[in-house]
Amino acid sequence: MSDLLHAGALVPAVLGTAVLVREHRLLPTPEVVASVLMLVAMADAMLWHIVAPVYWSAALIAGALGLVVGRRRGEIVRGRSSAAPAARAHVALTAHVALGLVVMAALLVAAGSAVPAASAVDSHCHPCRGGTEGVRLMALVLSAGYVLVTAWCTRSARHESGGRLHSWMMAVSAVAMAAMTPA
Repeated sequence: MSDLLHAGALVPAVLGTAVLVREHRLLPTPEVVASVLMLVAMADAMLWHIVAPVYWSAALIAGALGLVVGRRRGEIVRGRSSAAPAARAHVALTAHVALGLVVMAALLVAAGSAVPAASAVDSHCHPCRGGTEGVRLMALVLSAGYVLVTAWCTRSARHESGGRLHSWMMAVSAVAMAAMTPA
């Protein structure tokens, strides 16, 4: 079952990243770089275990901050110009990817909390099991919120772009990651 959940998280992330790369014609845009970073962090946390999830989480948070800070003020278009829908779609994509980085950072830490604590302090507290119920609840709430934000962001995406597919693939991946958090 665990392998199925891992595939259920990685396959949509790979498809979503591929759509984004294809859409941006292999240009190193910040959203593509962030999506690839998220994919590599997920793959390492699930398959290779080279870098600790907390370090990946720090990198993902830094990437999210970089996306938001890197957004130039003049790129947000208001009004009814012909460039406004494309600019709004790009802003929605940037916001969605940045939020996805934050959600994935939290989910990586939550998935890493499956290792039981063996301290003497925790040994007497059988019902709390190291607080994993709270971690699982946080993961589920974050992924549900991310699905709602995805629905809102995809309204801004252009129909001819792959932005919608990318957003929904990342949301599916987040939900699969939340399902892997310890019970």
